[in-house]
Amino acid sequence: MPRQPAYDLADKVRVQAERSGAQEVETYLETNTTIEVRIRQGQLELLSQSAIQGLGLRMFRDRRMGFFYTTDLRETVLTELVNRTLALTNEATPREENKLPEYLASSQSDLEIYDPAVVQLRPEDLVKMARAAEDSAFAKNERIQTTRDVRCGASLYEVFFSNTFIARQTFRATSVWLAATPIATEGAQKREGTYVDRKRFLSDLARPEQIGERAAERALARLGAAAVASGRVPVVFSAEAAAIFLQGLLPALSALNVIEQRSFLAGKIGQAVAGPSVTIIDDGTMRRGLGTRYFDGEGVQTHRTVLVERGILRQYVHSAATARRMNVPATGNGIRSYDSLPTIGPTNFYIDAFSKTRPLIEDVAQGLYVNGLAGFGMDTVSGEYSQQVDGHWIEKGVLAKPVEGVTVAGRLDEMLLGIDAVGRDLDFRNNIASPTIRFKELTVGGAA
Repeated sequence: MPRQPAYDLADKVRVQAERSGAQEVETYLETNTTIEVRIRQGQLELLSQSAIQGLGLRMFRDRRMGFFYTTDLRETVLTELVNRTLALTNEATPREENKLPEYLASSQSDLEIYDPAVVQLRPEDLVKMARAAEDSAFAKNERIQTTRDVRCGASLYEVFFSNTFIARQTFRATSVWLAATPIATEGAQKREGTYVDRKRFLSDLARPEQIGERAAERALARLGAAAVASGRVPVVFSAEAAAIFLQGLLPALSALNVIEQRSFLAGKIGQAVAGPSVTIIDDGTMRRGLGTRYFDGEGVQTHRTVLVERGILRQYVHSAATARRMNVPATGNGIRSYDSLPTIGPTNFYIDAFSKTRPLIEDVAQGLYVNGLAGFGMDTVSGEYSQQVDGHWIEKGVLAKPVEGVTVAGRLDEMLLGIDAVGRDLDFRNNIASPTIRFKELTVGGAA
């Protein structure tokens, strides 16, 4: 949809809702156009193209809230949307938090989240990139004869926002990605390895040949993996494994969970909750960041929020409602789509790189290096952690035999305080990222 008609549509629905009796109104119109190809053995297996457009409407009256959404943007349907939402508002229970946020967005400089080159990509361009990645994986080693698949895609995302206090706000953002999963075979054993890169700008994406080669290296490195003896040893999480760990930790930093006493970090502002080398940041203003946006789903300007500073808990992530309840500024983390209400979520959420220049394994006499995590092993309410992992055993500061079929376990509060080193290899291939981190000692459960 052209930008001006979308603006007009969001405004028109808002004005109609206000004239129908709502005291405060918010419209959130979203379009998402995606194209993805999937190849295997050089053959195109799937070409997927989609274009989704929807509008979400929130209305407030006497501290009552109603919400409805639609993907049918015909005038008659939108009139019915206003009427139904108003009816919901009349039936809702009044709550003090049911009002529009006071923290309105202001103009920012160019955050560089839109790349015309991504919009211009065609299916044949994506197929070419995917085949180059797969060919590179095959060329890496003769034990790579097949792949599970290689995927390449691009998307354009646009938001048109309007509420009673903000006439018009908009942004558009692009992303492009390439993921390869080759299969390494040795005798009867088969192991997969995956490498994914995702960026806002096509020029920032790793070359397809690099992606295929790195994925092949990961598959080959898993051949011959076995369990190790149980014990308590130093454990190093690779950058990717640390990012997955950090993602699981996010609910503990959610202000809503803190308010409802569903976080082991509740009541710990100003206290040491992690090792002194740990700084955790959520930054919605990072240039070219995959989670960057000019404003969140409530129209609140995004910010750079330091949550943990050199081990000290400084802040939680907030929606407008939780910020109001805790009497602090909103952080711009009210994330949503057209078909959902704002919930607390990350923008660019990461552990900051530290000054450790030597590889973190060099100081480990015996321990575990974790490449991958499987399943769900984190309880951010009780603080318990136990998760199946794979990786390599560390012997005298170098990676030795591959390991699988083991678990690592501990208490999250003790684990965070026990992080004794953070690397410099911070690489944003997702909106949640981390450098390599090292836990001083964790319980490893493997062979008897």
